[in-house]
Amino acid sequence: MNNYHLCLVNEVINNSWAKETKKSILRDNPTHANEEKKRSEYYDILHAPYIQGFTENLQKKLRNFNIGIVNKKGDSIKQAICHMKQKIPRTQQKNRVYKFDCKDCKSWYIGETGQKIEKRTYQHQNDIKNGKETNAIFMHLQQHNSHSIKWQEVSYLEREEDWKKRKIKEALYINAMNPKELMNLEKGFEINQCWNEFNPQIRNIALKKGR
Repeated sequence: MNNYHLCLVNEVINNSWAKETKKSILRDNPTHANEEKKRSEYYDILHAPYIQGFTENLQKKLRNFNIGIVNKKGDSIKQAICHMKQKIPRTQQKNRVYKFDCKDCKSWYIGETGQKIEKRTYQHQNDIKNGKETNAIFMHLQQHNSHSIKWQEVSYLEREEDWKKRKIKEALYINAMNPKELMNLEKGFEINQCWNEFNPQIRNIALKKGR
């Protein structure tokens, strides 16, 4: 069994044990009489697509752990076992509500972008280089000459593809923060004051995701 197959086995076993008990499997996945007989012989049952040659070998190895296999129809090995999509590097991610921290004080900048964060970071840095006074990060650094920004440690607070919802989420985070901790010059999208009731919870989310 090569490393690829081991990956598949580990994923299936972990998902099976974490999400399903023996009782839920019996309830949600009815089987034939011969499969019911298997259940009485094993501690747990693994539902997986059949792959000729591989399934037989896997069955022998799992028998040592008192785990049986019931062939599952309709799902491909890719769908049921491994997420093959390549992970996107943090700097290439987009559609985010994000936060930049100052290295030298507890000030934050909260923003949103539909662009890749790498490009948005460059725009901020370019505004600072050009002394753009409408850029909140530039104004913070202007007032605190010895301070610098943790550009490489951007925190993602939310992922949202809809631009209007993203603007609202950005405003919710800004509104929930202590103004003394924010670099932001504006509060962004106008939101109803009823959201103030949730400020402690929203602030806690920002603290957990951003530290």
